[in-house]
Amino acid sequence: MSQDSTGPRDQAVGPQPEDRRKLIPRSGEGTDTPRGPVVISSEPVPWRLVVPDDRTVLFPGDLCYKSADPYAVRITFRVDDDTMDWVFARALLIDGLLEPAGVGDVVISTCRRNGVDTVQITLKAHDVYAVLEAPARMIAAFLKQTCQAVPLGTEHHHLNLDRLVARLVQNVG
Repeated sequence: MSQDSTGPRDQAVGPQPEDRRKLIPRSGEGTDTPRGPVVISSEPVPWRLVVPDDRTVLFPGDLCYKSADPYAVRITFRVDDDTMDWVFARALLIDGLLEPAGVGDVVISTCRRNGVDTVQITLKAHDVYAVLEAPARMIAAFLKQTCQAVPLGTEHHHLNLDRLVARLVQNVG
């Protein structure tokens, strides 16, 4: 791994984009119509925080997808007795499996570390950044389940806009 002022860099590797695209179901491979709320949770994912001097910190995290919030994926990290939730666009995570994706504060890409394909999530704030890694196969398997439940492009069918408007009106009054 080489390093420069923008953070750690690894060589992007893994299957060619055409192969990775097979991981994500097309619209016809799932359900286009809502069939009630769907919640998909991953098995615990081993996350790795990469720090500048090449030390690593390992901690578990869980991925969660809810059809009631069909555009988002929540990652809950557990460190000691604390938890922290981060919410990412599902499409951004999927794009990051295919090629480097994101601009600004969040960039997602794949790389190979010690013979294992990983997903790297780089979080930036001012002059500080953090790089998180997890096994790409676990992230891809989770995203495949979400796309089978709510295919890409059909998310709007799963939004309950009437309930959302009612809650907004209730909060205003």
